[in-house]
Amino acid sequence: MKARLIVTCLLLGLLFSSCSALMYKIMGIKQPNDYDLEEITAYSSKFGIPDSDSYILDTTYMHDILQFCKNDTLLRNNLMQPLQIRFYQRTDTLLSLQLNCTAGGFPNLKWNKRGQLDTIPPNFTVNIDTCLLFCKDVKYLIPISNNCHSFDYYNNADYNIILFWSVFMNRQSKILIREIQDYQKRFPDKKMNVLYVNTDKIFSILEK
Repeated sequence: MKARLIVTCLLLGLLFSSCSALMYKIMGIKQPNDYDLEEITAYSSKFGIPDSDSYILDTTYMHDILQFCKNDTLLRNNLMQPLQIRFYQRTDTLLSLQLNCTAGGFPNLKWNKRGQLDTIPPNFTVNIDTCLLFCKDVKYLIPISNNCHSFDYYNNADYNIILFWSVFMNRQSKILIREIQDYQKRFPDKKMNVLYVNTDKIFSILEK
């Protein structure tokens, strides 16, 4: 129930009403579930995610965010969104951040509705917390297979993107993944990596 409340509260601006079962169905949102590794791997492949860049968000992330942001409700809610784009310069500074609750659009989220993804870095408007560093975020990422890159692989990139996706945000996840893969193609002269991070386990815990 808590997971639904987090998403519901921050989608109010999109829906202008409570997220009824009908609204969830229209947006392609499902009930959060604790999928096992085999299921996540299958969904990852179905969604067009390369095995070498596919990860699961460790549950320690949730506990650390709740503790770190205990006095900042807005930051806590932002960092606990199931769909996120975190755009980093190499393995250090967070340059841009976008969330499902600020993307806008209905019934499908519009990640590039104002041309935010036409530039490097993306022109997103979510306030950035300077404590968010790539080198800190990757400690919460669990590779889904032995085919995943070691984190040293990302050191030589111009930019690294951490993309949060989930099965329960089904269609919206597919749209986001496709949008970011198109973004990569738009700038072929830049070495840009995407780390795809599944968030279902955390939201299945919050749902209980």
